[in-house]
Amino acid sequence: MWSLRRKLVTLICSSVFVIFVALSTVGAFAIHRLVAAHNVESMTMLAKQKVIELNTHMASVERAVKTLENYVLAHVDAEKMKNSPAYREHFVSDMIPFALEAAQVADGVATVYFRPDPLVYGTLTGFFLIGNGKGNFLNVIPTDILQYASNDREHVGWYYEPKEEGKPIWIEPYSNKNINVYMISYVIPLYIDGLFFGIVGMDMNMATIHQVVEAIDYENGFGFLLSQKGSLLYHHDFPEGVNVVQFTDELLTASDYLLNTRKNDEESIGQYWWHGKKHYLSGADMQNGMVMAISVPAEEVMKPIVRMRLVMAIIFVGVILLVICAIGIIMRHVVLPVGELTNAAFRISRGELNHPIKFSSDDEIGKLADSIRKMAAELREYISYIHTQAYTDAMTGVGNKAAYMDCVKLMDRKIHERLADFALIVFDVNGLKRINDTYGHEVGDVLIADAADVIKTAFGSDSMYRIGGDEFVIIKEKVTKEDVSRLFDRFGEVLKEFNKNPRQYTEELTISFGSTFFDGDEDYKTVFQRADGEMYKHKQQYYKGHHDRRQR
Repeated sequence: MWSLRRKLVTLICSSVFVIFVALSTVGAFAIHRLVAAHNVESMTMLAKQKVIELNTHMASVERAVKTLENYVLAHVDAEKMKNSPAYREHFVSDMIPFALEAAQVADGVATVYFRPDPLVYGTLTGFFLIGNGKGNFLNVIPTDILQYASNDREHVGWYYEPKEEGKPIWIEPYSNKNINVYMISYVIPLYIDGLFFGIVGMDMNMATIHQVVEAIDYENGFGFLLSQKGSLLYHHDFPEGVNVVQFTDELLTASDYLLNTRKNDEESIGQYWWHGKKHYLSGADMQNGMVMAISVPAEEVMKPIVRMRLVMAIIFVGVILLVICAIGIIMRHVVLPVGELTNAAFRISRGELNHPIKFSSDDEIGKLADSIRKMAAELREYISYIHTQAYTDAMTGVGNKAAYMDCVKLMDRKIHERLADFALIVFDVNGLKRINDTYGHEVGDVLIADAADVIKTAFGSDSMYRIGGDEFVIIKEKVTKEDVSRLFDRFGEVLKEFNKNPRQYTEELTISFGSTFFDGDEDYKTVFQRADGEMYKHKQQYYKGHHDRRQR
């Protein structure tokens, strides 16, 4: 017959074993769900952040080409252009300096061109400027468009595709045989009195886009680009892309998820095999229809879960040994503590990571309680880290583009609900390119950080975002014009004081800015364009006064 002690020991050991296994199972399941959910959020947020970076580069090109379109439509006399070779030559010559200025303020521009209809204005009329990679452009003889068939995409697709579309378009990446560069083009067809006149456009070197796509924080992870039709536009294994008809089964699986399955559940993560390893896949759509994809090996995603399981296994072994060695003490202290810890574990499994664990003692159950507290604390720190990584700009400590886009959505919602009341201030650091060229990009980064510190000191860091390399935005809600005026006075004082101190560069720090208030606008974009326009005027005045045409 078993003694009572033996029964109690057996019962307690069995109970502790069962409870801990249940606790470990629930906790492991909860941790798996939490980590998986945050990996989904992290990968999706990273893809969206990359899309924001790419859209920003492309938006700068779109703005630059739009300025060329406006210039042509505002200044050209189509009749004189047709009948007077002297006028054609004069107009093109006058337009080239303007085109150079537009190209220099856009990102990654490889070429800029203006080509009137060769059937009406001559086969070589217009200009074709090629960048040398150092901010300068060379004027070369334009391509004779009529020498090539209209379906010769590598030579004249940049002319015929927008003409056929009849609207501004992004031409998918292609190898331009005229200059042997892999590029992507943005082209606007020109119409005067309803008749086709010609085209203006710019080509981006795909190397600029590749740099953004390649910069992935995940170890062994990588990014790639798909077209709307499913073709691979860029992949580190296929730098110049692959047509969908040449896809392997692995690429077909990834493409099907990104173009079909993901459309029904944008917050999901896809799975596929790449080079014999299971990968998780996330994506986000760009404004021009391309898809930015993030691919991460499953083993990298699962590392936090594996570590947590190991920690829980170690805790389990320790608790069992301690229970066997100190059964008498555990008899008096195990029932209520285990019940409390079970409840705490259940709440943590539901995501209540701040749920208090009140039990405290010097025995093994107390250590178990501390371990669960530490586990919850580690989860909180991990989640906080993921959030900080996703929403904070590492260089300046202000909100990044992802945080900015969330704020933009909030402002649009407030505008829709007629609750909007805010001032918008746009900043752009002057002379960054000159600093980069003179001192190097590391000092250029210091210039950006210094500018951010000056702006933060004057305006505060709340609702301040870095939206580009040297561009910042501040959104101040419920402020008056007098409030903003005082802030700008403070800004001038802080900037003046800063320039008195020694720096890594000899030039004075100057920052162009533009501000405006919400005034019944239909959306946030309209308010931003107004503030951005004011900033651009300010920047133009600065560079005009400094006789510097580089605009950066």
